[in-house]
Amino acid sequence: MELFSTLGSLTFLLIGAFYLRKLWLGATMALVFLIGFKLYSGENLAGFSIPGINGAVISIELALLLFGAYLLFKVLQANDHFRTLNQITSAFSSKLTVIILFTYFLGSFMEGVAGFGIPAMLITPMLLTLGFRPQTCIIIPLAANTTAVTFGALGTPLKIGLGIMEPDAVVQFTVLLNFIPAVLLPFFLAFLFEKTEKTNINWQENWKMLLGAGVIYAVLYLSTGLFTIEYASVISGILGLLLFTFFFVPKKENPPLQSWFDTFYPYLIFIVLLLISKFFLADLAWSITEDSRAISLYQPGAIFILAAWVYLLYIKGQAGGSFFFSHHLKHTGQIVSKTVLTLFVLVSYAQFIRGDIAQLTQTHLSDLGEHTKLFVSPVLGVLGSFLSGSATMSNLIFGNTIQSAAFAVSNAFLFSALLNTGSAIGNCISLQNILMVKSVINAPEVNYSTIMKLNLLLIALYLLIVIGISFLIFASGQTATQ
Repeated sequence: MELFSTLGSLTFLLIGAFYLRKLWLGATMALVFLIGFKLYSGENLAGFSIPGINGAVISIELALLLFGAYLLFKVLQANDHFRTLNQITSAFSSKLTVIILFTYFLGSFMEGVAGFGIPAMLITPMLLTLGFRPQTCIIIPLAANTTAVTFGALGTPLKIGLGIMEPDAVVQFTVLLNFIPAVLLPFFLAFLFEKTEKTNINWQENWKMLLGAGVIYAVLYLSTGLFTIEYASVISGILGLLLFTFFFVPKKENPPLQSWFDTFYPYLIFIVLLLISKFFLADLAWSITEDSRAISLYQPGAIFILAAWVYLLYIKGQAGGSFFFSHHLKHTGQIVSKTVLTLFVLVSYAQFIRGDIAQLTQTHLSDLGEHTKLFVSPVLGVLGSFLSGSATMSNLIFGNTIQSAAFAVSNAFLFSALLNTGSAIGNCISLQNILMVKSVINAPEVNYSTIMKLNLLLIALYLLIVIGISFLIFASGQTATQ
């Protein structure tokens, strides 16, 4: 029953999103089919309550996040804040350098601090103001934010998703599996840049810069990931950005430090407020029922709104700032309302189907051979993120299966690392993430098919490398035990 309902509903979702090109319609058809089939099969209505509550709670949190991110962007744009950013980047001789700095390094730092899809939602509008095409602004930040998600926001995918509180064998395998992909990721971002901007890159001129970016990030990722799960993405991102700028951006193109501060201080306000609120509010939550998702007082979306208000007070003064803030609140609500409804249906569907998928994997995958599980584990992670929009949620869905004695007779640590890696890279094709990033810059003309086609290619290459490395690790382990 679970197999038919899962495959049937997924078919409706994909038809709506990619054939009819209406994600809201695909998600609605999938949700109606899934609920209808369960009712027809005699499932008790009580079984719908927890997924329904969880879907509503997550949808409200994401709607608040989308509203806040868009509000901050529009407030900054209305006050011509991005003029300094344009002055800084106009001095760079290479637009590709801008892409690497913002999406690869700055994106990793933001992922390590905030998570929640915030990096792409912040970087996408910045790239748009710099004159990049909407496709570039959406696709590349999503693609760049892959390796960093293996550690995520202060280690959340590992701590919450897999129950790992300090570096262990899973973490060691994770950094080993992702080291080479991290080195090569800037090259793939350059390839995407060619495709989305419809330009030609001088590879002979840029390969050293791209290799340098990859090596800097990968070495920091490996060296910090072995000692901390909370700050690996943070350190790799911010220290990597400084090292990359020092070694690969000509000194004559480097703007004064004050210019960088003038550009990024609103985001510093946001990050400081985020960290303060996380420290005081992260543990404060309540649940509607015992088994439902807790509603936390820590809401990054609310911090976006607060940061926009603080910025306006600083720029306009209290009286004028209040007027402009009310105007932007109303305008933002009008813009994101349709997207919020789509989010609600999509997230609700993901909550209703997650239990069925977990049951299917538990039932059908335990008898697979060890080599087959090396393929299956990361693919499950990709599927989990595609449906849920979260590496942490993907790890929660499949973590018990991967870590169970029936599945992992041996090599449990390696399988868990593969799952975590798949969950991380699957974020770049999550319909939920794509929808939210598109909505931040209001770019309906960028279709899901184009985004998926290019980022699926990234995932395929990433998985090919990771699975190849896992076979080498597996073989060396087998040799060592003989």
